[in-house]
Amino acid sequence: MIGSDVLLRHLQKLGEEEEPLIGGNQYTLSQVRLAERIVHDLRYDLEKATRKPKLSRRRAFIVILEEFYYDVPEYPSELTLDGVHRRASQRFEYMNRNIKGFTTPTEIHPKNPCTYYEDNTHGKARYRVALKYLVEGFDTYFQEPNAENSLRFIYREIMLC
Repeated sequence: MIGSDVLLRHLQKLGEEEEPLIGGNQYTLSQVRLAERIVHDLRYDLEKATRKPKLSRRRAFIVILEEFYYDVPEYPSELTLDGVHRRASQRFEYMNRNIKGFTTPTEIHPKNPCTYYEDNTHGKARYRVALKYLVEGFDTYFQEPNAENSLRFIYREIMLC
């Protein structure tokens, strides 16, 4: 398979010729230029598709927690942030490296956020912002479609309490 760089160089050389000939067929200069643009655009799209989406550490952890535990009333007692971190690192690139402040999954994404943030309005506001971002970009970050209803329900609840 020919790499995109090699193909682009070849097309650029053909573009310098007066009558480009490829496989016995003669092409116009505009057709060669169009092929160059197509190859360049495809290369950009492929590079973009292979990049991990960027999220804050908390949002990435929320995605993982919601996808795996959207249908359980409480997190398993053996669940640690190390396991969540490993899964999130495989799918996302972190925008920040700060891991301080969160020591348990419940601190990141509580199962009952209205009760959890009852006396902490600042924490609730920050949690709302994190959820809003994820709800608006659900298709970009989530792989489990059933988690969408659960996340939207939690977001509506946290907006009301």
